[in-house]
Amino acid sequence: MMRHHFKHRVAVIAALAASVVGSSAHAHGRGGYAQQQGAHISQQQRPQQQRPQHATSQRAQTQVSDGAIAGVVSANNHLEISLAKIARKQARSREVKDFARDMLESHTHSERRLSTLVRRFRIQVQPTRVSAMLVGHAPLFAAYLRRQPAQKFDHAFIKSQVMTHRYTLRMLDEQLIPKVKEPALREELQRVREQVVNHLERAQTLHAKLAKQQGTSSGQGR
Repeated sequence: MMRHHFKHRVAVIAALAASVVGSSAHAHGRGGYAQQQGAHISQQQRPQQQRPQHATSQRAQTQVSDGAIAGVVSANNHLEISLAKIARKQARSREVKDFARDMLESHTHSERRLSTLVRRFRIQVQPTRVSAMLVGHAPLFAAYLRRQPAQKFDHAFIKSQVMTHRYTLRMLDEQLIPKVKEPALREELQRVREQVVNHLERAQTLHAKLAKQQGTSSGQGR
């Protein structure tokens, strides 16, 4: 049951990743509002793209501030940091532990750079539906991982990393980088994107390796 809920919550974040980041006015919907809206995101986005006659009004609706973008990146950093800390303690494989350590260091440094940047350019970080969803679901993702049996933890953690990094990359490419205005923030997001691509490739490689090992172990147990 917990596994089903985990997949559902990642799917909701994926739906939000395909949407406009959203305004700070909706950030209070971290629970019910965001989940209710997530199911309608794709349907809302498609009509917007198919109605060029309303380009002016649609452009006004899709304006996203740098503060909102920074808020999403920060929320994602904190999510990954929290999951990496759990994996450093509970992972059994040395490769998975090393991956978790690198994730922890990478996202910690990213958060520090982002904090310095928003102070320097006086960017006011703003909550959005996506950042609220990431913040709200972080403890649920963590609970899912903590409940995994020791022999299944590594596979569950790496699988979750593949999913979250895919959606992070999608958000960066489709919603965050195209809408950022401050050149320094855009440069930081490009740097974050490079890290996400690297993390995703490593996670996919580890996932394939762990899946193969799991299959081998199952075969030997028969």
